[in-house]
Amino acid sequence: MLKTFSLLLAFIFIYSCSNNHESNMAKLDKTFGCKDPHKNLSKRKMRDCLAKQRAGGESLFDLTDDFNKLIGQDSTVIYQNSVNPYLWNAGLEVTKTYPLKIADNQGGFIETEWIRETNNENHRCLIKIQITSPELITTGVKSNFLCEVKQGNEWLSDGKEYAQEEKQITLKILDIAGNLAKTSL
Repeated sequence: MLKTFSLLLAFIFIYSCSNNHESNMAKLDKTFGCKDPHKNLSKRKMRDCLAKQRAGGESLFDLTDDFNKLIGQDSTVIYQNSVNPYLWNAGLEVTKTYPLKIADNQGGFIETEWIRETNNENHRCLIKIQITSPELITTGVKSNFLCEVKQGNEWLSDGKEYAQEEKQITLKILDIAGNLAKTSL
């Protein structure tokens, strides 16, 4: 009987310590955020933690979170900062004459479908645009121009650099974004 009682007391002590630990960790999280020196986060977990912290830990999917809690799963939804709306709209404007494959405004990524030349069916290109900043800055947009040639039944990279075309696309986006920002004032 004494042994059982001792085990019960030990269990209660350990259980109460674990609640204090969680409570203390929550206080440290509130004080230090993701930069808590007591945490050893991987780069990916640190990036996710910082994104959640910037988003204020808010979730648009409260029903999903409640459902996951109901079935006993802990679900954390992480949101990225939004992209600059002027750069985003300018990117859409630059690519409006081409069919789009991807237009992800949360990730700030635009990609066209393959663009074929009317006089050369064996050559195709696509444009990729990445909005990398929530602010209207010149380094907030990156453009890639990729081309392929058809050899037999396969499409292969043409191996060329398109730095001038990428620069022109980026400058056009920045010009349109600057004009959009001026007209919204």
